[in-house]
Amino acid sequence: MDRLPRYVGPDVSDDGRKMTQEEIRARFDAESAAVYSRGRGLPWLPEHAAVMRLLIEVLRAYLPARARVLDLGAGTGNLARRILCAFPDAHVTLVDFSQNMLGEAPRVLRAFRGRYETVLADFWQAQFPEAAYDAVVSSFALHHGRGAGVYGDLYRRIRGWLKTPGVFLCCDVVEGDMPALAQLNEAGWRGFLVQKRFTAEDIERIFSNYRREDSPLSLRQHLALLERAGFTAADVLWKRFNFAVYVGVKSG
Repeated sequence: MDRLPRYVGPDVSDDGRKMTQEEIRARFDAESAAVYSRGRGLPWLPEHAAVMRLLIEVLRAYLPARARVLDLGAGTGNLARRILCAFPDAHVTLVDFSQNMLGEAPRVLRAFRGRYETVLADFWQAQFPEAAYDAVVSSFALHHGRGAGVYGDLYRRIRGWLKTPGVFLCCDVVEGDMPALAQLNEAGWRGFLVQKRFTAEDIERIFSNYRREDSPLSLRQHLALLERAGFTAADVLWKRFNFAVYVGVKSG
């Protein structure tokens, strides 16, 4: 199915270990970036169009006219493009650790010259100015984190990067709150892929990639870590199977 990125990561299924950040970066550098920059959405994500509209709707409640937005794991710029379209005076800083993916952003964002910048960096270690952004966003990037401590540290830094008021908004893969619930979520996702006429081979490739690369947390963990990081409020805005949109609000 040519609408799917290829999986070109190492075969680590035999030893059961997860890919390292460097291995994940190498995979994205070896992929065809153009596949990720197509405007048809993510075919393996349920309700993708509605989710993207929800992200913009939430941002409208928080962004001033000349908003500054930090996009973590921005890839080729798909989410940034939606933000720049919806907010004519906004500026977006795109951060990604893959030069291959980030190198596609100028083509995706060619209509928005002067309104964005790209930063080649691993956001798990990167530092940005305090109180510099009205919003920090991320779409399908945080699930590469390894352990609650890593997420908690990132959430503390994100809160520091935000102005007051400010909002952190994330759309990502999430884990079930217990193994039985995780299995139900994954069964629902598999059923969705079958309904969308993905081949059995493609479905196994998607799940293989998921198990080797991703280490998602449960929504309960994310909300607790956001609260611990000092966010005034945290909530779940949408969930379907093992995908969710969650938010952290920083207010005075």
